[in-house]
Amino acid sequence: MNSMKYDIKNLTIDTLFEQQVQLSPEAQAVSFQGESLSYQELDSRANQLANYLQAQGVTVNSLVGICLDRSINLIVSVLAILKASAAYLPLDQAYPADRLRLMIEDSAVPVIITQKHLDEALPSTGEKRIFLDCEAACIAHFPDSQLSKQTTPDSLAYVIYTSGSTGKPKGVAMHHRPLVNLLNWQKQQFKNSPARTLQFTPISFDVSFQEIFSTLVSGGTVVLIGDTDRRNSETLLAYLCENSVERLFLPFIALQNLAEAATTTQKLPVKLQEIITAGEQLKITRSIVSLFDRLQDCSLVNQYGPSESHVVTQHVLTGPPREWPHLPAIGNPIDNTQLYLLKNPSRREDDPIALAEPGEPGELAIGGICLAKGYLNQPELTRSRFIENPFVDESEAILYRTGDLVKRSTTGELEYIERLDDQVKVRGVRVELGEVEAQVSQHSMVKANAISARKRADGTTYLAAYIVPNSPQYLQNAVELELQLRAFLKERLPACMMPAFFEFLPTLPLTPSGKVDRRALPEPHQERPALGQDYLQPRTDIEKKLAELWSEVLEFKKIGVKDNFFEFGGDSLRAVQLVHMVCETFKIELPIVTLFDAPTIEALGHQIQGMVNSGKAVTSDDISPAELESQAIPHIVGALTTQPLTFSDQPTKVLITGVTGFLGAFLLGELLQQTPADIYCLVRATSDEAGKQKIENNLKKYGLWQAENRDRIKPVLGDLSKKRLGISDDTFEVLSREIQAIYHSGASISLIHPYSTLYTANVKGTEELLRMAAKYRLKPFHFISTLDVFQASGSFSSEPITESSSLKAADAVRFDGYTKSKWVSEKMVWTAGRLGLPISVYRPAMISGHSQTGICNTGDLMNRLIKGFIQLGAAPESDMVINIAPVDFFSKGLIHLSLQRESLGKGFNFINPHPVSMQDFVTAINACGYDIQQVTPQQWQSLLTQNIRKVDGIVSVLTSKEDVSKPSYIERSSVNAKRVSCENVLNGLQNSGIYCPNIDAQFLKPYLDYYVRTGFLSTPGLVSNQPQPLKAG
Repeated sequence: MNSMKYDIKNLTIDTLFEQQVQLSPEAQAVSFQGESLSYQELDSRANQLANYLQAQGVTVNSLVGICLDRSINLIVSVLAILKASAAYLPLDQAYPADRLRLMIEDSAVPVIITQKHLDEALPSTGEKRIFLDCEAACIAHFPDSQLSKQTTPDSLAYVIYTSGSTGKPKGVAMHHRPLVNLLNWQKQQFKNSPARTLQFTPISFDVSFQEIFSTLVSGGTVVLIGDTDRRNSETLLAYLCENSVERLFLPFIALQNLAEAATTTQKLPVKLQEIITAGEQLKITRSIVSLFDRLQDCSLVNQYGPSESHVVTQHVLTGPPREWPHLPAIGNPIDNTQLYLLKNPSRREDDPIALAEPGEPGELAIGGICLAKGYLNQPELTRSRFIENPFVDESEAILYRTGDLVKRSTTGELEYIERLDDQVKVRGVRVELGEVEAQVSQHSMVKANAISARKRADGTTYLAAYIVPNSPQYLQNAVELELQLRAFLKERLPACMMPAFFEFLPTLPLTPSGKVDRRALPEPHQERPALGQDYLQPRTDIEKKLAELWSEVLEFKKIGVKDNFFEFGGDSLRAVQLVHMVCETFKIELPIVTLFDAPTIEALGHQIQGMVNSGKAVTSDDISPAELESQAIPHIVGALTTQPLTFSDQPTKVLITGVTGFLGAFLLGELLQQTPADIYCLVRATSDEAGKQKIENNLKKYGLWQAENRDRIKPVLGDLSKKRLGISDDTFEVLSREIQAIYHSGASISLIHPYSTLYTANVKGTEELLRMAAKYRLKPFHFISTLDVFQASGSFSSEPITESSSLKAADAVRFDGYTKSKWVSEKMVWTAGRLGLPISVYRPAMISGHSQTGICNTGDLMNRLIKGFIQLGAAPESDMVINIAPVDFFSKGLIHLSLQRESLGKGFNFINPHPVSMQDFVTAINACGYDIQQVTPQQWQSLLTQNIRKVDGIVSVLTSKEDVSKPSYIERSSVNAKRVSCENVLNGLQNSGIYCPNIDAQFLKPYLDYYVRTGFLSTPGLVSNQPQPLKAG
């Protein structure tokens, strides 16, 4: 994106101001607390101080510190420094003394302008101090004439210190040329000039320059405000009104607070014509919409720019405020500025620089005359961040990499996404490594540390901590310090941010520029971590074999019999993998929940020995059919209204659960599309705004967010596992009276937790929602179940399954904990239906991603299985069928059916009515550019063994067989459409235009493209390390 307009010639900031003095000498230039100066008076006062500064030894490019109260003298001083051909260094009196000392020492500032009462707050390093209050009479004797011009566009104008990633502030050295460019552009953009502009921002922030000088070079008035008044939104609002302020620069939070104050106090700054926001991401809230609805003639402008360039983009919001997007674009570049989106953003210095593909997000890089000179006294840091611009022919052209991820909208404007800084994903959660390092550094025994993200053989990510202790003794025996660190961090970090390994080093490896060389950090020694449990070696043959399996799954070389699987980094998917390996090794059938009950080698060994002796595992999931049946009785009779159902196919208020999950997001999206309803979403969050943001982020994650729907999403802060859903009695009663339909998609999902653990959220949560559906007015209750409630002891569908098939408790007692909880919940819903509640039950089988965008949950089993086939270049021969249906078929179909009165009282099996054989499935993948061959079960087992460290372990869990005559896990789960009826779905969707596509190359291509787009899989032809399947033994 380029914007090239005019030549700024040899102009400097002070000459632009002086030109305006000639144009409007008598106009008011600055005002504060009843005092004001005209342009001529301001110019004269600044000239006197400039002459005084030069008499004190200030010369061209000298740095002059400023530490003053907010006053007219502040504006005079900034101007005087520039007129003296020097540059100003803001020293905020509110800063800690250590930070001020660092800034003063780092900049070697020779002179500081201050006031006597601030002297003690400023650390002394020997610099000269000018006290304006004490030396005013002396300054007044200096001439007020213009000084001889020694400043050029390349002269330094200011140095502003910003926080550094190292924790040490860095001084951004900005010269006149980019600032003059900004001022000339800004003058053309202003809605009205001249204007009375509030000077809100402390001068230690770069926006203050814009406030002051965009006003003074356009003939306006700088209206100063005291610190106390500016910090209180109500007094700020009153000040705007009393001082007839017309233009305002505010960060988002201050704007939000001002808008709320305007609503609360009913005061309105009617003179305001323009509000410009920058510094943080702008969000359009209800309060802001209300403020601009009432102001009518006031514009809202969103600007973006780091300190290293000042403002580089602008977006003016247009149209009715109620139609503004929740997260507005940051816009298009200012004049003489070039913006680039870099491909595959990376902060490594030797990474090649390339442009992102059209439509692809990228790291924003800035070129043009808008850039600062670099960082004061930090040439290495400057060279690493201000790099050669490879996209232009000019030899000295530079490029600044912002570290911000952005994308282009359909209109061509830029939209901000997020920061890139050292962020990785662990267990699906984004983690900023710098945050972990900051917490580690707080420990008293840590001298230095680095956190590195590492990959396991199965592709999952873990964190390794590299510690330089402040005492060499810990290098010989690091166990004590590791124990201390684990306990220390456990209180400060969530589990996903906890390092799995700790390495203790005498020093951290450094690059020639003195940075930590992360690529030179050693691979962690994957020995047994220090967890407070003494190592006890395996004693029996069973324990020895279990230790081998644990080491393979957890990638630790030394595991004791009393070590806890989950404390060593085990999660639900590794638990599935381990239990599968245990079953194969010991030739037993072991429920996954056994590992939850017995999470140590010693305890699991006892369980296995008991199974070998008795042939049956005893687990916490054991329950009788009668107990399951009794727990499926809903206690809603007392709440059940006698009022008849009033059914609406266009409800106005709907409640839904599970909206922060994959399936729930698509159901919410369809409710917003197919109904006019306000959607009340049960969500765990600390506030309504946090809940709404959580829902919005999830919709964005799956490409479903539409800004115009924001006000229809109503967060209900609650929890399925709590009594009355964790909401107040009053809220429960209000919802019970006003809601017209309930969609229950939420659940606690776990492959390993026992039924007893999941019971409260999944079963009692369902019962609470049924009670809400039964109170005051009958409400249709739409329950999202699972086809797994029809599992049988043999093949998944050994007997025909209809949409009205009865649920058998004798089968359910063998289910895993999660499926048990869904069985009991569905049984409860059907019982509530027989009591008179209008209910419908929807049972998805294998759900894939969106049929058009390909967006999917790559952590799902089917996606990981497809990836495994492609990585191995093979798939096992099998008689099974593949039955997957797009998530948008399910969501569109479910919501459409739910709006038909005829659907009440029915069950709906959402399967693909056109399943395909494994052979046809492989053919479809190959038609998308991959090369997969089918191999015999024996060859497949050999391939899995050969590539056990290269391929996701879940592939082996799903497809391997201990006996070729027995079905694999995936074969037992195969849904055969000839045995599973979906008649109600097909009849209900007839003539709706909603249908499930055939499983072919056209079906699979969007998903495979999404795998590649997100880095989940390599491009066809680039899949590495493919074995030769036909040579497998």
